Amino acid sequence: MKQLRTIGIIAVIVLLFGVVIASLSSRPSAGEQVWNEATTVGSMDAKNHYVMYTDIMCPYCDFFSRVVMDNWDKFTAYLEENDILFEIRLTDYLYEGTGSQYSRDSAEAAYCAMRENKFWDFYHGAQTALLEDYHSKGIGDSKTSPSIKDLPDDYWLEIGHEAGLGTDFDNCVANHEMASELDNNTRRANQVAQGYPYFKFNKFTTAGFDSSWGWDYVKMYLDAGLSK
Repeated sequence: MKQLRTIGIIAVIVLLFGVVIASLSSRPSAGEQVWNEATTVGSMDAKNHYVMYTDIMCPYCDFFSRVVMDNWDKFTAYLEENDILFEIRLTDYLYEGTGSQYSRDSAEAAYCAMRENKFWDFYHGAQTALLEDYHSKGIGDSKTSPSIKDLPDDYWLEIGHEAGLGTDFDNCVANHEMASELDNNTRRANQVAQGYPYFKFNKFTTAGFDSSWGWDYVKMYLDAGLSK
């Protein structure tokens, strides 16, 4: 009887171990979870998947992204060292919530750039332009500051041109060719995100980023997901 009991216990342990292994092996990889590879940084084979939900016209989103941009070498080195694939999921959240046409237009232009694998060039160009033209002057940089009201009609096109985009990009923007993909992704994002920017990394989630924060806070957000 003791031998049968021992064999039974061993069989249960083996079965449970097999279930755990099967569960781990069936879990989608980081690369399999991304919405579009063009909006990622890091290896598609990475073990960890960090997602940021954002809107170009959200100043708090830009605060985080500009710190990352200013510390790009540190950021990419951190991703490599910790086996992380970082993904931006860009939406027109403010358009959906407040009717901000600038949010809609900027996102469509970014999606057109994404189609030509120029997302990061456009995204960083947009951050730089908004900082120089508006945020550094106290315009559109918080909920209480004066809003941006005078963007030129070709503002996003010029940013695309500076990123090396041409006629195909212009036509894509003019014809709203990426509108349906943007709408779909915004709906998907709004089912998850609770405030913008919204970050999800393993079991860690948080929202918001302050204008006074620097690289230490970005690293803290990255570290938090690894410790969960």
